[in-house]
Amino acid sequence: MLATAQNLKPRVIVFVHGLHGDRETWRAANGAYWPQLIQSDPHFQKSDVVVAEYPTPSMRGQLSTTQLAQILWQGLKQKRVWEHQEVVFIAHSLGGIVVEEMLLNHPADAARVRFVVSYATPHQGSFVANLAKIYDSDPLLTDLRESNDNSFLMNLEQKWRSTEAVTRIHRFCAFEGLDTAAGAGIGKYLRAHTRVVDYYSATYGCDADTAPQKIVTDHIDIVRPANRSADAYTFFARVYRNNPILDTVETIRDNKISGINVDCNRMNSADDLQVPIALDPSLHEQILSVEAELVDADKIRDISSPVIKKIDPVGIAHVSYSFRGQGRGLLLGCPTGHASILVHFKVRSDVPVKE
Repeated sequence: MLATAQNLKPRVIVFVHGLHGDRETWRAANGAYWPQLIQSDPHFQKSDVVVAEYPTPSMRGQLSTTQLAQILWQGLKQKRVWEHQEVVFIAHSLGGIVVEEMLLNHPADAARVRFVVSYATPHQGSFVANLAKIYDSDPLLTDLRESNDNSFLMNLEQKWRSTEAVTRIHRFCAFEGLDTAAGAGIGKYLRAHTRVVDYYSATYGCDADTAPQKIVTDHIDIVRPANRSADAYTFFARVYRNNPILDTVETIRDNKISGINVDCNRMNSADDLQVPIALDPSLHEQILSVEAELVDADKIRDISSPVIKKIDPVGIAHVSYSFRGQGRGLLLGCPTGHASILVHFKVRSDVPVKE
């Protein structure tokens, strides 16, 4: 959609459908189309919107989750998704698994991803996939089966928790609150109403500091909000608002150590003058570089310019310097010299962008 524009917005919201899904996955019975609801919502004015697609035929598919993850990545590359400053995902069911597999396989692009919001994603599998395997040889059903020996899902979660490139990505989850009718969507494998993805599977591995959202719909309608007041929509909007777009800003901050005095013919020196600067952890502030200079110098000589010996990540520069006081004069007697050390900190901050 918008990602083909000449000037990309700072963030892109990517919709990724699930098993047997397509572009219509996101359309409600009243015709409301979730991607369009977001696209026209001023609360998301800094974000482009992309609806992703990948092949999951309704019967006898031939591609594994790993293969689909690569197809998804290639499609997003063609749509210039990875050229955005930030990427976030709305994923339905299998889509959440495919997204995680894709990000693990492409760590450089994963660095742009702030968060993934998964709706009814079977992180621990679904028993419906176990039943479906009886009728369908699609390898995706093997990947999604509910079993303690599901090596694919177990390895996926283990890699996610141990891979530095993705552990910083937030995962927020919503779960279905109603059973899916037999014959509807993936329910075609069933003869009775059932919960396609249970609470524990849908919420496993999600961020602990954000409660999972219950959506009182079935597995299919969980991603079909009829309007902007629907729970599926407001949950994503809240996550989006709590994780705003960040603009990287570099600034110079100074700290001046004044009143460094020295008697005549005496030396004033330090090998480890510790000069602090306040850093705001909420803005992920980091010191990029530090410089120091001698200022306000009066009645001193034999100056050794300040040198930065070490920089502590917590915001402390270790400075060395030395200078000597002037000698005794015939008229002025033995004057007291003085100087100041001015330290320049170059700081990088992630500043939230207002929308």
